Amino acid sequence: MTAMTSPRKIERRGGPVNNYGELVKAAAAIKQSALVILLSGYAIAGRTGVDSTEAGNMVCVGVATDGVTGGAADGDVTVPVQSCEFKFFNSTSGDLITRADIGKVCYVVDDQTVAKTSATNTRCIAGRITGVDTDGSVWVRVGPGLAA
Repeated sequence: MTAMTSPRKIERRGGPVNNYGELVKAAAAIKQSALVILLSGYAIAGRTGVDSTEAGNMVCVGVATDGVTGGAADGDVTVPVQSCEFKFFNSTSGDLITRADIGKVCYVVDDQTVAKTSATNTRCIAGRITGVDTDGSVWVRVGPGLAA
């Protein structure tokens, strides 16, 4: 799958649900229902890192409950975020997540897609895989500290 071009409705199941806000990186666009990651402490839409150093500074914190665009400076805007169990698109070929991966961690590809591997340490952990539907979509528990 590719990154979101417009907001979408995301499926959620289970609990507990935690709601909080994260400060947004300057000019960063985050769509409603996008995976949210912190890059050096500021929220951006989920994506693969430029390299392993950048990916090492990324932490997936949840899903945006509203779309926002960052202001002129880091932290001018706050994005509402929810952590829980959400359904995401699956990656392809060697990164495809299967039922055999339930209980393992998965990695952020973009703001709506997760993968089995870190792509040589360029992806941050999205969360823990809790299910794989017959259509191939992946249920993941996302939120701070849930990947360990």
